[in-house]
Amino acid sequence: MIYLTHCDTAYTETTTFVGDIRYPQHAHIIPETFRRAKSGLSYPPHKLLESVVTQDARDYVRDNATSGKTAFIFAAGNQGWMGNNGRYDKNPEAELHYKVKVPFIVLTNIYAGRIASMFGPVDHVSTDASACASSLKVLMDMYNLVTNYGFTRVIVLSGEDAVNNLSLEFFGEAGASIQADQGMQPSAFDDENQGFYLGQGAVLSVFETEPAKQPLAKFLGAYSAAEDNTNPLGQREDGAGYSKAIEGALWVAKTPADSVQMVKTHGTGTPVNNAAEKTALTRTLPEFVATSYKPRIGHTMGASGLLETSLMLRDIKNGKLPAIQNRTASDSVFVSEDTPVRGDKFISLAAGMGNIYSAALFSTEV
Repeated sequence: MIYLTHCDTAYTETTTFVGDIRYPQHAHIIPETFRRAKSGLSYPPHKLLESVVTQDARDYVRDNATSGKTAFIFAAGNQGWMGNNGRYDKNPEAELHYKVKVPFIVLTNIYAGRIASMFGPVDHVSTDASACASSLKVLMDMYNLVTNYGFTRVIVLSGEDAVNNLSLEFFGEAGASIQADQGMQPSAFDDENQGFYLGQGAVLSVFETEPAKQPLAKFLGAYSAAEDNTNPLGQREDGAGYSKAIEGALWVAKTPADSVQMVKTHGTGTPVNNAAEKTALTRTLPEFVATSYKPRIGHTMGASGLLETSLMLRDIKNGKLPAIQNRTASDSVFVSEDTPVRGDKFISLAAGMGNIYSAALFSTEV
């Protein structure tokens, strides 16, 4: 059995208006990790990630890594931080020091190795660049390391350097992020309010087979899938990719579909994703209630899947499934009001550009 034993997160519900770009829009920006550079919006991504690589997390791993093998996975969303090259605000007091500046900034594999060393000896280090599905997709890798390679502990760090002028303009031009002149609020599964604001976020989680403290949740299984789609940036409205991911996760977890009654959706709020997730969930789960966290914290890109999962766990422990913010429609499935928890199992979904669909199944019964 695999347990989630430790989780630290960074995110903000507050938005900042960015008006001096081609597509003016709001974004969820964490002030202490964000700065403005002459060449545009930028922030050193390591500052955000360091905020979740806490001393408590490092001490917990070091103090309890007396036996078994430890792996470290960095789910970065992208393979490099090219947008921040040359704008690194060097801090001589920082714990991480690099003699060579450029590889540190742009190569996530180098950054992963240096962060992994902060937890003491590790037996495996890897990175993942599965776009917005990254932090959930690596849970399939984590499961494989534990079940097939004998690892007893896997540390997963995820963060994204997505909030800069380039990404804001990219998503603005694509019509995915909400622009200032559209007169909408971010929401999901709604006809009136659609889309999202970009957001900064990071999450650090520790998964173990032999927990040294009370687990936060039981990990049941994960699966990542693709659909037959010739457009790597698009989605099929019939939700084929999501369906395959959900069915795969249920199969890995050996869990019947009717025992899963809560869903953390990808929930970007775009019309195509709304249709795809609705269709896939209706097809695969007999009865469920679903929410989305992106209207509350923004789209944190590669970190979103696991970061939002951690928020879901906290809300479930408080006895509620939170309402989808700004949703004007009202039904009993995609919740517009806080809803009582149903059962102990939930499935978490994520999707990434490149035809990547991921699902992970958890239980709060530990």
